[in-house]
Amino acid sequence: MFANLPITDSWFSQLRTVQTSTEGPPRKIPPQTPVRFPQCAPQAIVTPKSSAQQEQSLVALLQNIHRPADVKLSCFEALGLHVTSSAAPEDIIPDSSYLPPIEEWNSIATDNLLEANDATKKPLGNGNLSPGAQTYRERKNELLIDNTAAFRTIRRIPPPTGESAVRLGNAYEFFKNLEFFSGYWDDTSLPPPSDSSAEESSKEKEDVSAVPFHQQTHTRTGTGSQLPPEYRQNLLTAFIKLVAYDFGCNVSLPRCEPRLHLTPPPSTPSPPSYFNSSAFFIYRTPTERSAARAGIVEGPVAVVSCRGNTVFATEAESQLDLAREVVAVLLTAQQRAREGKTENKFGEGKWWATKQRWGGGPGGPIGREADKVDELAATPASGAGVDEKVNLPVRDENERGVAAETRRIFGINGPSPNKRTKRGKTADGNMAIYENYRKLLPPSSTWDRRARYSPIGKLSAEAGFDDVFMVSALNHHVSIVRVRVPEKLLSVLSGGEVEEGWEKLPMWRSKWYDLFIGNERVEAMELVWGMISYLMRSIDVPAENHSSEKKDATTNDGNVQGEKMDLN
Repeated sequence: MFANLPITDSWFSQLRTVQTSTEGPPRKIPPQTPVRFPQCAPQAIVTPKSSAQQEQSLVALLQNIHRPADVKLSCFEALGLHVTSSAAPEDIIPDSSYLPPIEEWNSIATDNLLEANDATKKPLGNGNLSPGAQTYRERKNELLIDNTAAFRTIRRIPPPTGESAVRLGNAYEFFKNLEFFSGYWDDTSLPPPSDSSAEESSKEKEDVSAVPFHQQTHTRTGTGSQLPPEYRQNLLTAFIKLVAYDFGCNVSLPRCEPRLHLTPPPSTPSPPSYFNSSAFFIYRTPTERSAARAGIVEGPVAVVSCRGNTVFATEAESQLDLAREVVAVLLTAQQRAREGKTENKFGEGKWWATKQRWGGGPGGPIGREADKVDELAATPASGAGVDEKVNLPVRDENERGVAAETRRIFGINGPSPNKRTKRGKTADGNMAIYENYRKLLPPSSTWDRRARYSPIGKLSAEAGFDDVFMVSALNHHVSIVRVRVPEKLLSVLSGGEVEEGWEKLPMWRSKWYDLFIGNERVEAMELVWGMISYLMRSIDVPAENHSSEKKDATTNDGNVQGEKMDLN
């Protein structure tokens, strides 16, 4: 086919021009995604409602939400939500003494930092000591590293002449995920492009083009709306772990789908329902080594919520984002209130979950099984053609011996192994989904069997509320939120009856910290430090409660659900 083609130098030169290189900047960079934040801060009026009004308006109203368009301000009014935006760190942390004393720790000389570190530690609820001034100074110095120098270390680009490569230390994972962000968001730590003359702009383009593409940093190839959601989740996880590890906590994804359960009162015939969420949690790691290896977690301590929305042009979009935060906070409060309780599974004890189907009979074929019955009925009788014999070629003894020896030595022409059954089918050929339908399995559990649910950091039970903290993320920013959830609200959501309603559901939100800017990263780290330090503080437990907790631990063997803990 190619024999008659003239092979000349010009022919090869044409081939060289046809080949294209995959390396290089994109032909057209999409426009930058503007940074917007939701502007929804409902203000509740302190007018406590009666218990009947609370039950009817709240649970029934929330169960009528089926689409994003159903979220309205009336839902937040029924909850009594009162949002305080741009709150100070002293307002977000109930006890401001757990915030790191910045001026005092920064004034310590570097030579005396190791000696003063032990004096700055505080006792924690798990029996250990909190990190001190030395750990704070290390995290601060790591987060203040310039993004350009950190991205060179991540991409293994040699530093400019006269400079040394920076060491990222514990912040390596954070800057690694932040470098992914620079491909979708513009780095706000860099100076904005100024209006320069045409000559200066041409010189800058020549300088940038002189650097190879694989050695360039801050090269954006997409928009912020195109950022994969796992990138934001990984960045926020790495940022929180810089502080959480030293306090004995960890950030992990939930093993069961987080759900906000809505149970109507017994007087209404409507069934219970739930709202799901994509939030994940900060858990406390057990001090027992065997329990930690088994994956057992305690808490949750706080909740983390990442959303990928970048457009908040309408009021409905802002309300939807606030509703997602409220759902994440309320389901966290429900999980923290599970200590010492057992799970009430949906459909437990109902006739449709216990009685045999088809009136207790064996039942007939289901779905595709009916097709098999029709095929067997259409096949001829099994007795036809039984006496017919197939004339096989006759082999002498020598040929049989050689074939047997060949199979024994080389495995050639031997019996083929048994083929596995098709995926999703049982041994008798029936679909596994049909067999599970016949087994009448109980409803699946929505509680994590390897979680020790407890309200870590909660005040005494007489307080009547639980402070739930949330780390919220939007765009490339992070904010710390505290919500004071009344116990009466949780009782109404679980189908209980209260004599008097609650006044309001207060929410304090900090400002949005930009993770691209070093100083704002440090401010966000200090607020996360104060949040975890307050929740992990050592709380004096009365002697009577301590003895009762020991009895519960020995009877339940560490499982709050009253079942045996699964350590596998």
